[in-house]
Amino acid sequence: MEPEAGEAPQKAPKANLGDFQKLGWYILFMCVAQEFMTLSYLANITFMVYAGFSPTVVGCGSSVFSGSDLDRCEQLKAARNESACEVVLDTQFESVNYEFELLCEDSVLVKHSTSIQMVGVMIGSMVFGHMSDSFGRRKVLLVSIAGMFVFSIVSSFSSSLFTFNITRVILMFFNGGMSSVQLVYIMEMLPKNHRLWIFTLVTTSPNYIVLAGMAYSAGDWRVLSRYTSFFASLPAFVLVFCAHESPRWLVQKGRLDEAREVLVTVDRLNGTLTAGRLVEMDDILDKERTIFEAQRHRRRYSFMHLFYTWKLTAYITTLSFALFSASITSYALIFNMDKLSGSIYWNSVFYGVFRYAMNILTGLADYFGGRRTGRKVIHNVSLVYVLCALGTVFVSSFFRKSPLTCKKPKIGEISLNFCGDVATVTLAETQNEWMTRIATLTAAAMCSQLFLSAIVTTNELFPTAVRNLASSFTSFINRIGTVVAPHFFYMALFWAPLPYLILLFIGVVDLVAFSVVLPETKGTHMADHMPRPEERIFAKKRKTTAATGLLESQ
Repeated sequence: MEPEAGEAPQKAPKANLGDFQKLGWYILFMCVAQEFMTLSYLANITFMVYAGFSPTVVGCGSSVFSGSDLDRCEQLKAARNESACEVVLDTQFESVNYEFELLCEDSVLVKHSTSIQMVGVMIGSMVFGHMSDSFGRRKVLLVSIAGMFVFSIVSSFSSSLFTFNITRVILMFFNGGMSSVQLVYIMEMLPKNHRLWIFTLVTTSPNYIVLAGMAYSAGDWRVLSRYTSFFASLPAFVLVFCAHESPRWLVQKGRLDEAREVLVTVDRLNGTLTAGRLVEMDDILDKERTIFEAQRHRRRYSFMHLFYTWKLTAYITTLSFALFSASITSYALIFNMDKLSGSIYWNSVFYGVFRYAMNILTGLADYFGGRRTGRKVIHNVSLVYVLCALGTVFVSSFFRKSPLTCKKPKIGEISLNFCGDVATVTLAETQNEWMTRIATLTAAAMCSQLFLSAIVTTNELFPTAVRNLASSFTSFINRIGTVVAPHFFYMALFWAPLPYLILLFIGVVDLVAFSVVLPETKGTHMADHMPRPEERIFAKKRKTTAATGLLESQ
């Protein structure tokens, strides 16, 4: 569609480059690309939920074991000391534990594997985030997605846990890179008034259901790894290859002519290109050119610039902790999913459905609620629910009877009594397991809103020049939570309620900090330029010039 020559320019000029993004066919295309990138990210970041699934030890040779998992492990150890019997296992998914017989105390090696992989994500998020600011969002995304595709296939041929760890760390290095860049890339393409509700629809939540279906169909970790390559990473690569570079990044690099070409092309694809929009576009780009010339000798930025002013320091610290809190809560509960009652597939489906339902509800609240349902409201309401759910599990765990205090069954009580070695299994305990299952899954699911609000707020608060650096830094802190999470519930060996008590403390600190430190960012312009030099920490005041005045007006 060509601009109509006789059409009058719009009366109100656009105040910011972000005002030019409009909903249309190209935005729909970007949402599809975001969906496949999200599926690829999720399939790899939660791969160990299935690949690290702990099988049940049924017996060894002709011996059949009974009791709790701990009892079965003791019986297995005794049986192996007596003879070289063949272990009999029962599992819902043929995991790494199952194939390599990493059972009982050896299962901690798989937890170590998960943590090691998350270190790869941490490093990748830092490296690729910095690279995307230098070489472009799209190019870095293509490299990271290609790396994920290749190493997901390579890892499926691993013959030992060692080779599995090496290939998975490399894979997760690329996964961390993609995750740190994709959100910034998509965010810079979306209209400011439609960012959050689109992210609530195109998100990881429904992909938990897709991943559960892929895992059920695959049946074992090798096939699942190949599925993620061909059904997630490959389509994502093709779609990003056909996409355009972020016009915001092009403007920030002074490549204004290229930025104009992208904006015109996107407008044409959206069907929103008019003569009036072209005039406003050129007006804004001319202003950007003036600003770029004023900043050209000081336009290189590093992670230190995230702490450039006291305000930015408070923002990055609070947002990093918010993502760490959401990460350690969510992934600690998810990686402990194999300890919950019921099917791992149905648990994953329920988790995905509840998570997506909350995402849709959040999207509707964001779209129709106006300023009343801002980023802080969504974050705080979601976090209060998480705290209530965790509190329920904490109380349940605190008052749960230990095997040493079990009582003999009474008439009319549904009970299996194994006093001495195994706890009494009562109807009350069955109900307790059900309550724990629901509270755990819904608490982990509500963390989606915590991630969403913190990520959107990060991108809306920080200037374009350091936006991806901010995303990479918070992603790095976020990944510290994922490294710790696989081992988090080992603290229950000291005291069963301890993991939940620590999660409650972290959540309360997050709630207070997010409420007090951060401003509401909903409906605001994304900042395009850094604060002035005299605003930096311990800086001396200087006179305002024409160039700096123009910077302040942005």
